[in-house]
Amino acid sequence: MSEIQTRTLRRDQVADAALRVLGESGSRGLTHRAVDAAAKVPEGTTSNYFRTRSSLLEAALAHHVELDTPPEAGLAGVADLKLSDEDALDLMMSTIDRLLDSGNRSLLKARYELVLESSRHPDLHETFEPARDRFVGLAEALLAARGCEIPRQHGRQLIAVLDGVLIDAVLGASSSLDREEIRDLLTRQLGSC
Repeated sequence: MSEIQTRTLRRDQVADAALRVLGESGSRGLTHRAVDAAAKVPEGTTSNYFRTRSSLLEAALAHHVELDTPPEAGLAGVADLKLSDEDALDLMMSTIDRLLDSGNRSLLKARYELVLESSRHPDLHETFEPARDRFVGLAEALLAARGCEIPRQHGRQLIAVLDGVLIDAVLGASSSLDREEIRDLLTRQLGSC
């Protein structure tokens, strides 16, 4: 393996560990030392790759976007799809199931830590905004594929609803929606389109 490949792998390892730290300890727990420990690398490795906390947050966000956003190739043909309401609902529920899977809970928590950080840091917001626009675009394509007449407006609304469902799940309150209640909510959302 070349030195460049080794450095790239180590950067990804550190960025992945930063996401884990964010998900487990929150934004306040994100330190270079904590990321070194989570990545199981020698102390000082994280600061060699990401000198400042801001650059570490940017790396974590970029890595999260890479993990959570479908590649462009996977989106080919979406605009040509024709979906029934049931097909659209099944696609949304499979996404929700993946995001709410207990193995992904830390990543989901990290997402909202990064959302809050991006609201405070313009540089992070510049990375976050296009990723969010891409998710809105996917929602618009899904709604258009099932015949929605105003997919742009309803796509934004659908993403807001999905964000609410995910935040509700992260909170883990006894009043959180179960899978069937989420399905019912999304069915009603589709019905309004």
